[in-house]
Amino acid sequence: MTATNPKRILAIKLADLGDVLITEPALRSLRTAFPDARIDLLTTPAAATLVPLLGDSYNVIIFKKHDFDNPRALLHPKAALHLAGFGHSLRGARYDAVAIFHHLTTPAGALKFRALARATGAASIAGLDNGRGDFLTHAAVDKGFGARHEVDYMLDIARQLGGVDVDCRPVLSCLRHGERNHAFDLPERYAAIFPTTGPFAPGRNWPAPSFAAVANLLKDAGLQPVILGAADATDAAQTILSGIPSAIDLTGQTTLPQLVEIVRNACVAVSGDSFPGHLANAVDCPVVSIFGPSNYRAWAPYGATTVNCNEVGRAVIVRNHVPCSPCLYTGYRLGRRNGCPVRTCLLTITPEDVMAAINVVTRGKL
Repeated sequence: MTATNPKRILAIKLADLGDVLITEPALRSLRTAFPDARIDLLTTPAAATLVPLLGDSYNVIIFKKHDFDNPRALLHPKAALHLAGFGHSLRGARYDAVAIFHHLTTPAGALKFRALARATGAASIAGLDNGRGDFLTHAAVDKGFGARHEVDYMLDIARQLGGVDVDCRPVLSCLRHGERNHAFDLPERYAAIFPTTGPFAPGRNWPAPSFAAVANLLKDAGLQPVILGAADATDAAQTILSGIPSAIDLTGQTTLPQLVEIVRNACVAVSGDSFPGHLANAVDCPVVSIFGPSNYRAWAPYGATTVNCNEVGRAVIVRNHVPCSPCLYTGYRLGRRNGCPVRTCLLTITPEDVMAAINVVTRGKL
């Protein structure tokens, strides 16, 4: 059973940039099915910057989820009062339907989403049910992390509310193809290198000296290495620069629209398991994503293949097939946030492995 022609839909995705981007097909599914509906996206301050790049179809509501990740925070009167006021504003929006684009991984998380959904008073509440979703009126089956790609899970939730089938690959719709970024003096041929994966689960980071070695190989192939990322990538950038001083360091210097345009015009992008891999895939830039402890079946750029696949597309993942990998987000559990101490799955990947993947994804045309 699907929702009946909802006029006001609240989509909940309290996550970072990459997770919001891979929810784009599900949002597009709802927008295509209900072109006249108001769709509000409840998300985090960091991810809110991405929403305008998805087009002008969605309104943003910011929720500082980290303030309430610990249920004990609600014992503070100011926090409880703020949350009560926020719930009142949700009820006042008169939503017909709510789409919770999350797994209910922990009891505390399930309680948070239950409270947000109930606060809206919506008649239809869709989400993934792993045994904690008894409050859902429209439940998609959660078979665990990696049983399906996260894009497909999110689309399942949209379909529960009447969403229609759409192209599954995330896309950015606001920038015109062929634009060049004039904010930075970049050469015509360059490679976008993202040496860090963000503060969550730093065990996903491939060593910066290995990125430096790849940068040198790219330079030998005729591409200018451009190092990108947020301010927390500056230390890794300095390590890379010590190995290849001619690289261009733009870490912490780009706005999100500028970053999108830089990646769109790159000859290839190289990243770990993080937002840049999904971004490059969304703007049709060839991309190589390096995976270690994290679940590639769930979070690889959508449609990505391995190097030895018969039909290689615009996205390739590099990983070592060790029995204990992945160990982060497996089954119905968070797993090892930082991987194991030795991280054999990640640290045995060589720069030559990555360069071979780059040659495959670019069809040897560097």
